[in-house]
Amino acid sequence: MVKHQIDDIKIVIADPNRQLRASLKGVLHQYGFRGIVDASTLEGLEDEIRIINPDLILCDYDLDESGVCELIKRMRHNKVGQNPFAAVILFIEEANEEIVTQASEAGLDDIQVKPVVAQQIINRVTYLIKKRKPFVVTTDYVGPDRRKTLRPGTMEIPIFEVPNTLASKALGKYDPREIQREIAKASWDINAQKIERHIFQVSYLIERIVPAYNEGAINKETLGMVVRMVKVADDIIERLKDSDYGHIANLATTLGKVARSLWESGTLPKRKDLNLLPELSAALSAAIKMQDAGANVVQKISASVQEKYKGTV
Repeated sequence: MVKHQIDDIKIVIADPNRQLRASLKGVLHQYGFRGIVDASTLEGLEDEIRIINPDLILCDYDLDESGVCELIKRMRHNKVGQNPFAAVILFIEEANEEIVTQASEAGLDDIQVKPVVAQQIINRVTYLIKKRKPFVVTTDYVGPDRRKTLRPGTMEIPIFEVPNTLASKALGKYDPREIQREIAKASWDINAQKIERHIFQVSYLIERIVPAYNEGAINKETLGMVVRMVKVADDIIERLKDSDYGHIANLATTLGKVARSLWESGTLPKRKDLNLLPELSAALSAAIKMQDAGANVVQKISASVQEKYKGTV
């Protein structure tokens, strides 16, 4: 491994196998890493993420099977710890399709099939210092860009570099205040990207939900789309909490109310709900396209839509 300034790098090793934790810790220590802690349970890993703010996480899928992937996903979505961009390597017993899919959707940097080979881990850490992949944001995913090519007919999603505290410390460029500013900015950029992706999905869902109800072709898939729309609306509201974009949050709140009303109505939807959905979609799309100068226009649209919702029986 090329000489790096790695003394201050914070690493969490989370594995139920005590011997493996000790072995890996010893190897990393030999290479000069000093800030290493370990955990034997999922709860212990979450505690360490919250307490030490790690730069690198080495964890085993067998710690709690899908629970590990869910924890990493929550971290990537800035719901656990203070650094959603910590590098993550996951150890798995075998590369079966279900586990690899779960791991890929969590936002991991790398997957290693056991047995864990110390030199291979060192090589991967070096790679993450030098050539870590940029991140992408979709409705469900935040993490390194795992696409090899863009599928025909799919929307082009922008990639962006995120703060890499592992690299900053290793290369002697770590400034605590500056990195916190970078993390805060990147987190807001992710919020903005996530909201934009959500609004595109709202439009996609409504274009399919409204015709299905109008044609009496409601099925399990349609109802699943309604539930999805409720979750998307709630996430937009949460991401805009305490921001200057209350007009968009208000639209999302109304969208959530309409979607819940639609769900509760079963196969007999209220006409006002079906009529309002396209208007809400258009208003949300207009909101993300307008700069601050257009906020008053969006607020007027929002007020108009909400007034219709309150006033229509």
